[in-house]
Amino acid sequence: MDHDFWHQKWKNNEIGFHREEINEFLQKYYPSNQLSSKTKVFVPLCGKSIDMLWLNQRGAQVVGSELSLLACQQFFTENNLEMEHSESNEFIHLKHNSIELLSGDFFKLSLAQLGKIDFCYDRAALVALPPDLRIQYANKMAELLPTGALYLLITYNYSKDNTIGPPFSVDSNEVINLFGDNFTITFLEQQAEDPNSLPALAKRGISQIMNQIYMLKRK
Repeated sequence: MDHDFWHQKWKNNEIGFHREEINEFLQKYYPSNQLSSKTKVFVPLCGKSIDMLWLNQRGAQVVGSELSLLACQQFFTENNLEMEHSESNEFIHLKHNSIELLSGDFFKLSLAQLGKIDFCYDRAALVALPPDLRIQYANKMAELLPTGALYLLITYNYSKDNTIGPPFSVDSNEVINLFGDNFTITFLEQQAEDPNSLPALAKRGISQIMNQIYMLKRK
């Protein structure tokens, strides 16, 4: 993962991937009827997503992983949440009640740091990574998620050119290749995305983008 690239994006506020509204697919497919009242949700490469507030408001304990400390701090300050600060190993922990963000390198996360995860929500994590890191990412998710954990995955599909991005295009064949050995995969739906909502792609003339939605379950 190019740490400097992402640190600069946050420093310069070049965060076209951030959304000010709750994701419609999360609202539609969050499997509340399959999760307990003590559900623990993992949000990888979380940024300052307000989807984490939505999840927490539904009773979930939320753990987010994010490289940028600035993004983590902005999540708490912009939502008027007081935060506790601590450090362990190679991560900085910022916490408010049952929301905790771990600032550091996702690929250095351990099971001990996360605990037992029941549900994973990925709106913009996998698609933020180039092909070689997507393989590492899928392997890491298999390591971190226990048998039976559910995983809502949202990807973009717009091109076979892997030099375009982030966000990168990830089609259904790649999802199967990345996750099929360790997860059962259910394709839920696809829906056209407004290209203007993704400035980095709009600048490159990408006019047809599909959201593709999957529910995975750890074998």
